[in-house]
Amino acid sequence: MTRVSGVEWTDLAGAAQIIAPGALIVDDFQKEITDALRRNSVLDARLNYTPATGDFSTYYEQVSLKNGDFVDPRNPTATPADNQRVPRSAKVKALTNQVNFGHYDLTLAQQQNNFPELKAKDVNDMINGITLAHGKGLWRGTDTALAAPTTLQYVGIPKQITNKFTIAPETSIVAGIRAKVAAMVASENYLSRPTAIYIDPIGHYYLEQEQEEAANNNVQISGLSKTVVAGLEVMAIMTSAGIIPIIPEPFMLSAVSTTDAGMTEYGIAIVTESMLEYHYVGRKDAFLFELGRAEDLQIKYIGIKYGAPVVKGGAYAHAYGKIIRPTIQAI
Repeated sequence: MTRVSGVEWTDLAGAAQIIAPGALIVDDFQKEITDALRRNSVLDARLNYTPATGDFSTYYEQVSLKNGDFVDPRNPTATPADNQRVPRSAKVKALTNQVNFGHYDLTLAQQQNNFPELKAKDVNDMINGITLAHGKGLWRGTDTALAAPTTLQYVGIPKQITNKFTIAPETSIVAGIRAKVAAMVASENYLSRPTAIYIDPIGHYYLEQEQEEAANNNVQISGLSKTVVAGLEVMAIMTSAGIIPIIPEPFMLSAVSTTDAGMTEYGIAIVTESMLEYHYVGRKDAFLFELGRAEDLQIKYIGIKYGAPVVKGGAYAHAYGKIIRPTIQAI
């Protein structure tokens, strides 16, 4: 049983803002709700969505190419060999969310005519909750194997990239980025052309700080920039792969350093975006279902999204690193 505190009578003047001849003004609210909550990652707007091939979405990756041989033109001979092609597989995952509306509450809200768009906003926010979990999971998913799932979450992009690097506290972030891109481009086996760099926003701050200090010594990188999504223009850097945008990503991994509690390891990913995919089932965004039973007088909306991120060429087309710098707490 729910306990209800005692009821008290009160003077209307205590609840009114203004009492005057011809005017009785009581508290009211704006019909719009202030809402600046984050609902997605930057990466999702640039991710390649492709239909999954099955419950386990499968593709083949060629990992070798037999070189030709120089021979005597009068006695040409060759040794046959197969080009190695490896099957890859990723288990499709699911995300869901739900909101319930009671008949009494809906009826009372209609009668008061307060926040008339609130039901639509709540349904939309329920879907946005799925998108938010999806955006975080792209980078922070805890599963460890695409083809042999150990959790219900995604295998995060950092876990799928095996090409790793570290930018130590005393070393240049710009130099570290350029060196890693150069190493990727220099591969004789793979045609690597990274197209974007995703970085923790605080790591990005340290990059900007480094460039500000470099400007005072006239050694800064060129004032390059690129528009990566509508309304977002970011700093860009000249590398061995050309001009690459540096995109702040709030869901990038960051963790306190294991060797210095005053330092944090801020994530940075150098990626070839054409080889970052999301394998979906049914539709790219979430399905929305309206349910309800007469006996409980509730309308229920349930959203569900099926899919999994897949990093192709995790050993050579991308690189994931950490920038070790003094800790700044996110808000």
